[in-house]
Amino acid sequence: MIKRIILKNFLAHADTVIELGAGMTVLTGPNNSGKSSVVEALRCIATNPLPKHFIRHGAKVARVELEMDDGVRVAWIRKKATAWYEVTMPGSEEPEVYAKFGRRPPEDVLKLLRLNQVPLEGGNSLDVHIGNQRNPIFLLDQPSSVAAQFFASSSEASHLLAMQTELKNRVRTAKREKKFQQSKMVLIAEELDSLQDLPRVNLELDAARDLKVQSDKIADEIPVIENLMQHKSELEEIQANLIERRKGLADLQAGPELFPIFPLESVTSRIEQLHSHGYNLKKRSLSLDGITPPPELFPVQRLEAESARQVQLTRAEASQNMRSHVLKNLCSPPELEDVSFLSTIISNIVRNLNYRSGIAGRSKLLSPLAGPPELFDSSHLIQTLNNISSLKQSKKDMQKRMDDLEQSGRDLKTRIEKRLTEIGSCPLCGGDLEAEKLIGESSYES
Repeated sequence: MIKRIILKNFLAHADTVIELGAGMTVLTGPNNSGKSSVVEALRCIATNPLPKHFIRHGAKVARVELEMDDGVRVAWIRKKATAWYEVTMPGSEEPEVYAKFGRRPPEDVLKLLRLNQVPLEGGNSLDVHIGNQRNPIFLLDQPSSVAAQFFASSSEASHLLAMQTELKNRVRTAKREKKFQQSKMVLIAEELDSLQDLPRVNLELDAARDLKVQSDKIADEIPVIENLMQHKSELEEIQANLIERRKGLADLQAGPELFPIFPLESVTSRIEQLHSHGYNLKKRSLSLDGITPPPELFPVQRLEAESARQVQLTRAEASQNMRSHVLKNLCSPPELEDVSFLSTIISNIVRNLNYRSGIAGRSKLLSPLAGPPELFDSSHLIQTLNNISSLKQSKKDMQKRMDDLEQSGRDLKTRIEKRLTEIGSCPLCGGDLEAEKLIGESSYES
């Protein structure tokens, strides 16, 4: 249910907020105070009509926003040449924008508004939510055939037809999506082709990393080898001393049997190994302190989404530039012609029509009369005949003038209808302009 209506620069409303109660809400006020504009705003956000004079004079953008009782806000924004929707869900800071959706509003927006029209056979539809001013509501102003179609819309046949239409729409949407995905795949393939050398670079980097690890191991083992070489030279010196001592002790008798030192040698060897291993670990730790941790991998999914978004924005910018280039050379709408001359011509036409009808009535009254008797004064008779001849000639001239005026009136009416068709709607009230109404009002004023 609608909770609040917000109108900004829409027709007569500069900045209007209407709070709707739980029951019925009644709008009252004098004429031209903007009551009908509220109904027109609901129709605009529900149907996205063709561009008309919805934008308030002096503004560039008109906005109609509805706030629902569940916290969802739906806004319809109208510029001179385009329109779009903004949907703000509860708890979200940024609205979701719907643009480039054609004449029919997006399905997501229609589901949120719940102001859909009832589809009928033949591609027509019936609005059961919004009615025009001074017209009966619902089906009271429709023929019986429309009412029958409406009440039959809940039958199985209508559901099947609706399902068939929905299936066609989904197939059309799927084809469009498939075409978009194919174009997207082509772009991705081109990007992958541009990155075809990346595996070779990765292999070279892996080989370089392996070489770096081996180099670090060798660099760590060099001090150990140096220690071993030094230890070897010490042992050789000790061995030479022992050989000298052995030569000096060769003549001595064998000494008593010593305590078994094998376990002691094993422990000593183990301690030396642990010392050597600890020294190696310390050297490795010192060599690894300067190495920075490996960088995090770039999120490929985000890159793909950003790439698709960039392609879409590029296409939208190109389309907008093309529209701007096409609309740049358009001239401003022509000024309205002066209707005073038209009013004068219409007044003359009406006056001549009345004069013609008077002449026709007189001619009808005089037709059954017999010719005048001969008079003695022939001059008077000749004068009378001359007058009758002049009257007949005047009648013929008047008839020809009336025909010319009628032809001029028809041509003028054609020009008026053509001009009104070019204008489209009244720039003041936004209503439809009809030539019959305009000529009738001018005739009445004259």
